[in-house]
Amino acid sequence: MMKIYHLIILDASGSMSSIYDAAFSGCNETIQSIRSIQKRDDNVHYLSLVTFNSTQSAHYVYDNVLVEQALDLESKDYVPDACTPLYDAIGLSILHLQDHLPKEDAYSVLVTIITDGEENSSMLFTQEKIKSLVEELKSRHWTFAYIGANQDEVMEAKKMGIHNTLHFDADEAGTKQMFSIANDAMQSYCCRMSIIDTPITMEDDFFDHSKYRKK
Repeated sequence: MMKIYHLIILDASGSMSSIYDAAFSGCNETIQSIRSIQKRDDNVHYLSLVTFNSTQSAHYVYDNVLVEQALDLESKDYVPDACTPLYDAIGLSILHLQDHLPKEDAYSVLVTIITDGEENSSMLFTQEKIKSLVEELKSRHWTFAYIGANQDEVMEAKKMGIHNTLHFDADEAGTKQMFSIANDAMQSYCCRMSIIDTPITMEDDFFDHSKYRKK
């Protein structure tokens, strides 16, 4: 048995208002998917859900809770506004989770970052600092996935040392499709963890997941 920690970092800047309904429902579908995985998985799943904007760089909707305790979002939990302190949100969230991980137990961490725009307002973390943290944590069985719209997401992710990337169109249909793909990849990731029962980092094949699906 292994512990799997899911950290979702979701953009809540003002521009996300245009895709609010799809982002809100898609995030709930992700929570439901992880709960469904837990029901059939011997591994133990924890969830941290962090939303961010320049009003609050890291707002914890769920802070490292057992996934069974994570209820669906309510409207008060996700209120897009202001700018995009992407680096601060990533840095604060991963350091916070790192401080609360077990010292000896076997575990893997999946970090999913979703944003419809580039960094524009961080004050605590730089791109170089985020890249250094990401590279260090990948050596400790952390997998990072970057999902972006309105940008060259491959280039932006690469600046941070992240090679699992997914583009989405910032409209209702594109956002729904993105969450569907991301949830499918997440379920395949969990399936792989269950099969091999060993912590592992998926460096660049998180979204190339068909080979890990159960037959």
